[in-house]
Parts: sequence; C-alpha cells; structure tokens
Amino acid sequence: HSSNNTLDGLNGFDGTDTHYFHGGPRGHHWMWDSRLFNYGSWEVLRFLLSNARWWLEEYKFDGFRFDGVTSMMYTHHGLQMTFTGNYGEYFGFATDVDAVVYLMLVNDLIHGLYPDAVSIG
Repeated sequence: HSSNNTLDGLNGFDGTDTHYFHGGPRGHHWMWDSRLFNYGSWEVLRFLLSNARWWLEEYKFDGFRFDGVTSMMYTHHGLQMTFTGNYGEYFGFATDVDAVVYLMLVNDLIHGLYPDAVSIG
C-alpha cells in the first residue's frame, strides 16, 4: 500500500488516482487510509520490482520485510475475517492473484540477485 496523500506520495502522480492504484473502493484501504497498488498493471510491476532491485544494489540491503501481506493477498484484506484452516479460505475467490504473483516475482528477483538475502512476509 502507499500514502493516500497527493503531495508526498504516488497518488495523483499523473493527475489521476489510478496510475498505480486500483480505482474506486478497491483502490482504498479503509482501515489504513492508504492506496492499494494494482498489481495486475505492468507499470506497477516495473515500478515495484525496479524499486526492490534499486534498494538491493544501491544500498546493499540484505533482504526485505513485506508488511501487510494479508492485505495484499485478499480483496477483503483479512479484515473482520477468521481463518479456520480451510484451504478455500486461503486460495478462493477473495484471493488477489495479481498480488500473489507480485510476491512470487519479487521473491524471485531478490533471491536471483542475492541468493542469501532474506525476505519476510
């Protein structure tokens, strides 16, 4: 997720609120007052993956901690949900497949560049 602000964040970067984010209610996290990336957009993937690589190479990061993974992986963001262990709850119609693919891609990038790097979600 990203800042909802237009002055210090990506929201409104190109004059719209949908360049990097989902439009409408899907693009807003109501509990965190933040914007939600559209992981199905090639531009978003390029931006986020190049950011990860930049931090690894420029600042020699040895890993990443991905915060709010449940919020990324599910359209309900895991809010007001109880996971009982039923497989259908974890990978069903509420799964944001594009976000899961992004997590796979960024992990592949991190460990492809630096096999000993750590990624935590």
